[in-house]
Amino acid sequence: MNLLYIVNFHAPMGGLHENVYASALYMKKQGCTVYVVLKPGRLQQRMEAEGIHTITTDFSDSAETLESIENVDVSFDLVHFHPGPSKYPALKYAEKYNVPLIETYHGIWLDDLEEHIDELDAIITVSEGIKSHLQSRIDKHCEKYYVMPNGYDSSLFDQPKYHDEESGEINIGFVTRFDKDKQFIMDVLLLAVNHIKNKTDNKINIHMIGDGTHRDEFLELCQRMLKDTEHTIQFKGWLVDEELKNAYLDCDIIIAPGRSAIEGMACGKPVIAVGSKIYTGLITQQNWQSAVYGNFGGAGKKFADYELGSVENDLDYLLDDKGNINYLGRFGHEVARQFFDSDKINQELFNLYRILHLSE
Repeated sequence: MNLLYIVNFHAPMGGLHENVYASALYMKKQGCTVYVVLKPGRLQQRMEAEGIHTITTDFSDSAETLESIENVDVSFDLVHFHPGPSKYPALKYAEKYNVPLIETYHGIWLDDLEEHIDELDAIITVSEGIKSHLQSRIDKHCEKYYVMPNGYDSSLFDQPKYHDEESGEINIGFVTRFDKDKQFIMDVLLLAVNHIKNKTDNKINIHMIGDGTHRDEFLELCQRMLKDTEHTIQFKGWLVDEELKNAYLDCDIIIAPGRSAIEGMACGKPVIAVGSKIYTGLITQQNWQSAVYGNFGGAGKKFADYELGSVENDLDYLLDDKGNINYLGRFGHEVARQFFDSDKINQELFNLYRILHLSE
């Protein structure tokens, strides 16, 4: 099959990027010819380094983007796109050449789905909660929905590393984009730092994994809070592949949303999940199902749903009894292993592609 992915994004890196990257690589391994339409930059470079064809555009003119796609002189068998300006060239190409069309939703943004749902052959959501949200607002074509969560690369994240209880230091990973749309996450992280500053039993090192337009002011606020303590902050920036895995493994606790929460669990770390929409909290036997359902924080009303003291209580559960760090790290690893292996998920996606292609 000749597959065309179309994805627009604002930040240079993030969960959306990793989702498309993982799918493109898997489909190439299945013998598909894969092209990805995207903005030039780091993701494009990663794609091309792995032999994935790219078509660059700024998405300012859908007609020009469509022309760029047609200029590669490949007859695509299926188009898979993500919300935003990506949909305009995707809809035009699918209509013009009568090929199957798939859209993936990572959150509760409707993106005018009701206006083009008739044109879609399948709608993929990364969690049951997002699926339910969309279906509650668009009362047709419920048969087109499929849940395929973000996953982790089991060939990369192949060996969990658990906390050394004899260590006198604890490393906590803050994993997120530091941009305006992640303000709720940043606010919860600041609550965490404000609580950590009062902890004196262990030296705590905060590892900031990610980047964004609000990085400097966030980092400054954290440093100001931790002044006159022995705790430290280490800024790691954008990381991918082996470097990202090693950064997770260097941590004892992860605070993160979505895909990053899953990768943290795959590394054997207890995860406090906080997404851009809701605080899910420390993943335990009591709430793991609701965390999976909501994509680890993808649907909610931010502080309207937040119970004061939640992140502080979750940190206390881990920091005041370090045995809980290992216990929940092992539990989270088992959840990730059972439900979020990206090869298994992408095989389901490949099977869907084949059926839709055969149906045309």
